[in-house]
Amino acid sequence: MKVIFTLLIACTFTAQAQVGTDQSLALQYYQNSEYEKAAELYEKLYDKNPQSDIYYRYLYNCWLKTKEYDKLEKVVKRNIKKHPETLFYLVDLGYLYKETGNIAGSQAEYGKALDKLIPDERTVRELANAFISYGENEQAAQAYLRGRKLLISNGADPALFTFDLADLYQRMNKKPETIESYLDFVKYNPHLIQDVQSRLQDLIQEDAWYDELQLQLLGRIQKVGDVVYSEMLIWQYIQRNNYKAAFIQTKALDKRFKENGFRVITLARAAKGSGELDAAIEAYQYIVEKGNISALYQVSKQELLDTRKLKVTKGFNYTDDDLSQLLLGYNSFIDEFGLNKQTVQVMLDKAQLKAFYMHDIDSAILIVERLILIPGLDNTVNSKAKLELGDYYLLKGEVWESTLLYSQVDKAMKDDPLGELARYKNAQLSYYMADFEWAQAQLNILKGATTHLISNDAISLSTFIMDNMGLDTTLYPMQKYAEAELLVFQNEFDKAMSSLDSISMIYPQHTLADDIVMMRAKIELKRRDYTKAAEYFTAIRTKYGEDILADDATFMLAELYETVLDDKAKAMELYQDILVTYKSSVLVVEARKRFRILRGDEL
Repeated sequence: MKVIFTLLIACTFTAQAQVGTDQSLALQYYQNSEYEKAAELYEKLYDKNPQSDIYYRYLYNCWLKTKEYDKLEKVVKRNIKKHPETLFYLVDLGYLYKETGNIAGSQAEYGKALDKLIPDERTVRELANAFISYGENEQAAQAYLRGRKLLISNGADPALFTFDLADLYQRMNKKPETIESYLDFVKYNPHLIQDVQSRLQDLIQEDAWYDELQLQLLGRIQKVGDVVYSEMLIWQYIQRNNYKAAFIQTKALDKRFKENGFRVITLARAAKGSGELDAAIEAYQYIVEKGNISALYQVSKQELLDTRKLKVTKGFNYTDDDLSQLLLGYNSFIDEFGLNKQTVQVMLDKAQLKAFYMHDIDSAILIVERLILIPGLDNTVNSKAKLELGDYYLLKGEVWESTLLYSQVDKAMKDDPLGELARYKNAQLSYYMADFEWAQAQLNILKGATTHLISNDAISLSTFIMDNMGLDTTLYPMQKYAEAELLVFQNEFDKAMSSLDSISMIYPQHTLADDIVMMRAKIELKRRDYTKAAEYFTAIRTKYGEDILADDATFMLAELYETVLDDKAKAMELYQDILVTYKSSVLVVEARKRFRILRGDEL
């Protein structure tokens, strides 16, 4: 008996080993597209294990490829008879008929499968996936729709299968049905609005999808007024930077739910961050006009002032009246809210306006010195004020006062980004004073600054010094150039030009030549002689087109033509030149955006 048992075990192992070998060989044949050989092995394997869906599926595919339609039909029909509840066999038979040209038979089998659906989610998905595997997306959609109807009657989620349907409709490029499915889903699941938005974000980059979404949202808002659809419409407008339209919807929700501006201020900040300053100003103004009954009144008024400042100062074409109106806004704010820890930033902004734009340095110094004396002022704010005060003393030419203030902040905020900024300002001051060796020592330390911007600035200035001093036997060109930079900072433009002239006259071939032209261009911008500035930018492009400043000069020239010289065609030409000629420039992304806006693209 023991011998017989041992023989049985040995035979079993041998049979299993043979099955394993046949299975591996069949798969190899199948992967090599040798379907006849694969079918022969899979038929044996399936005969021995007729419950295996894996063997069945491989055999089905092999016989379909080799056009063994009669054999295949018999196997599929046998399975339908043995497993009438397994609906994908009906789909297999339907697809087989379609392959043989029997369209009526195919549709009949598909119809049987759909008619046999039961209110069971797994069964519905199994049938839909069977249709999808054959590219029968219309039938798959019908499976989901019928299945959902059956399941909803049993109390299931009304949004069941909506994501699946949306994916199907998208594959079929059925825009209305796709959008309708997503909007149905978000109706019943408003807490998952971000999931829907993430799925739609890439789609609505195409105008046709964008328009379809907008059409359906507007229709649903007018019909049912669901807040989630208004939120979706606001989000959609923001995707194209249409903040004015977004504000109209946001304002309507604010009034409807008496939110006192909380939703509006979020939109205003987003618009400001995207550079849509007019829309941001309109949104902030709406909150301000509510008066102090809104908890956001003061902060909105302050952020409104800051946005107005950005609008006035970001371009080249502000007027003296623009500056005066902004100053009146600062004065009005301070009169209303007083001088205290909550209004410090407005006072600092006012000082900047006075010093850098209205050239009233003494007034700016008085404002900041008064601020520093406010009791209980936060150390960070105090240090920030001292750094700005140091800048204003530097504007006046009082270098000792500047370095003293920078050093105070360095000591007080040693391990803080403000401390790093103070050290950079002192290093820059050493550079202005032509103490290049000391400046380099400080800059080398700052290259490892925790603040990315300061680290980059330190690397940039350090590299500039090394590049333009390395082979020189005299410090004169660099001394005069650093002197000119300080004079520009101090708004002493004629003196700065004289310093640059002296370099160009004595050292016409110096490595600073393109930097000198760039500084001349920036001086003319500050003087608001835009035609002259354009000439200098053009000179850089013509004479130094291969040098490091060429892409900067091209971009600044394009910006001039766009915003001041009113030649949109020329601006487009220059932005396009950046895309073509300076492909590795960090300005490519912004240049592409500006070009598309000028061309009239809806972003």
